[in-house]
Amino acid sequence: MKPIKSFIALSAILCVSTLYAERFYDSAFSEIVNMLEGDKSLSIKQATYVSELAYLQGNLKYDVFNGEILRIASFLHDFIQINQLERFHTGKQMAICEYFFKPWSGNNYTPYTYDFGDDYPDDDWHYMLVSRVLDTHKGRCRSLPWTMMVIAEELDAEMYLAYAPKHVYMMYPNLDNHYPEEWVNVEVTTHQFVPAFWIQEYFKIPDSAITAGTYMTPLTKQQVIARQLADLAFSYWQQTGKYDSFTYKCADISLRYYPMNPNAILIKMNSAKALLVQHLEKTNYQGDYLADSLNHAYMTCEKQLQQTHFVIPDDNKYITYK
Repeated sequence: MKPIKSFIALSAILCVSTLYAERFYDSAFSEIVNMLEGDKSLSIKQATYVSELAYLQGNLKYDVFNGEILRIASFLHDFIQINQLERFHTGKQMAICEYFFKPWSGNNYTPYTYDFGDDYPDDDWHYMLVSRVLDTHKGRCRSLPWTMMVIAEELDAEMYLAYAPKHVYMMYPNLDNHYPEEWVNVEVTTHQFVPAFWIQEYFKIPDSAITAGTYMTPLTKQQVIARQLADLAFSYWQQTGKYDSFTYKCADISLRYYPMNPNAILIKMNSAKALLVQHLEKTNYQGDYLADSLNHAYMTCEKQLQQTHFVIPDDNKYITYK
């Protein structure tokens, strides 16, 4: 197999407009990639909006989505000033947590809580949407922290998303020494501030996974948007039931900017396998350079997955963490 020939063939199958991805997904993909490649400014809010617009097939008005975010930010600016929180280095972070966790006029006296509802099947992606949280003040382990991250970005507050197995939480530097550790870990789903050792013990995270940057690591804005691109692929898969060239290219580009994402690696693996099977069926199972390339991509993903030191979660523990 010649490497150049293989690269051209694989690029062709990935760059051509996919057969199944509809225009909303293609548009979201293009906008997020433009951010990652530096052609557009990085914006978690915008990356989130275009991704949810794709999943909802255009049924999400930007004015409504952005308007609620701006309204919350305006309330929090006033909240910080009235309560003189600017005297703290982490005043913005304190205000955001207060807004999410306790009843205030700005949240209509309705804190943001875990969504135990059954409007959709348990693992349906609707529960992971920021737009749903903004509307209902309810969410799950991805959507609640992601909403807080969007608000933090709007306020220019130094907060970060962090991951544990099958779980997401928030972190910010303990600049005011209100807590005994260097970082403040915010469990948005349970309204708690927890020590790092508790997260590591509860989720059975090995030191190697922390060192690798897979878990318990504050993500940069670029890494968050790279994860959003992988989540775009996942929502597409959930909606269409297909792994294909669209999910492959989403995961492939996502991993360039955040390689320690086990979910993105698994999406790329499954996509490479699906593309390989599809190609072999067309060629009557005759091996060629494209089949070799896809097989190589699959095997490379297996090695990359091991390098993340990922943890297979115990689902019996995830009553409130989903």
